[in-house]
Amino acid sequence: MVSKKDKIIHTALELFTEQGFKATTTKEIALKSGVAEGLIFYYFKDKNELLNHLISELSFAGSMNKEMKQLSEMNPVPALIQLGHLYSDFLSRNKSYLSFIWSPEMVQNKAVNMKVVDLIHSMSEQIKMHLTRAVSSPVEEQTIELATSMFLSTLLTHFLVGERATDEIAHENENYIESLVNFIFKGLEISN
Repeated sequence: MVSKKDKIIHTALELFTEQGFKATTTKEIALKSGVAEGLIFYYFKDKNELLNHLISELSFAGSMNKEMKQLSEMNPVPALIQLGHLYSDFLSRNKSYLSFIWSPEMVQNKAVNMKVVDLIHSMSEQIKMHLTRAVSSPVEEQTIELATSMFLSTLLTHFLVGERATDEIAHENENYIESLVNFIFKGLEISN
């Protein structure tokens, strides 16, 4: 069963995505989520705190804390493949979230940009950790950072192209992620 707090958060995301953050009132969020407006202020000091919570908790990094711990205990190659699947699944399930945080209104919001950049850095650190563990000899930090960026951006691009293309890409996802991880590791090994 969905809690009232979660209902508020998801309704806020829906309305923020449809109408924009500034144009959406807490009264509209309350009405659409079926709660009293005061309950929003019980959970969140104001609409900005609701926004910050929404961005953090619904992000990939925020929603994967438990999985990240499990991945850190796995061998690095399978961990990265699993991480790729988790990220791909996250992208598929959270299109509204992505549309919202990359909307012109949110891109122009400096506080939101800082939070999104911090979340991306958090994801990058997880990937760098696995890449570093998997490479048999030391690799320059810049090379690891490039491989990390390649991993994230390639999966995001694959998802975005898949959204515009046919359903065939979804079926290719399993092999695509494994091939990407193997390609990145081969490149890191060659760079030594």
